[in-house]
Amino acid sequence: MRLAVVASTLILFAASTFDSALAQSAPSNEAPVGHRQPKATEVPPSQGQPDQETAAEKKQKELDQALDKKLKSICRGC
Repeated sequence: MRLAVVASTLILFAASTFDSALAQSAPSNEAPVGHRQPKATEVPPSQGQPDQETAAEKKQKELDQALDKKLKSICRGC
């Protein structure tokens, strides 16, 4: 009887320390499935960023180029 009590106590103690060791394992660096951000190679070109410039972007680019030309004539060699 005494042996059964000691054996069951040892088994319960071993099981409780094993469970706590599992609970303290380091978290994984992977996000759950469906929650990670896709890589650029995984996104089809149709869903990527458009390569076409909007009218405002074209206008801004023209203004930037005009300003660059004016600055070059004012400050040569800068």
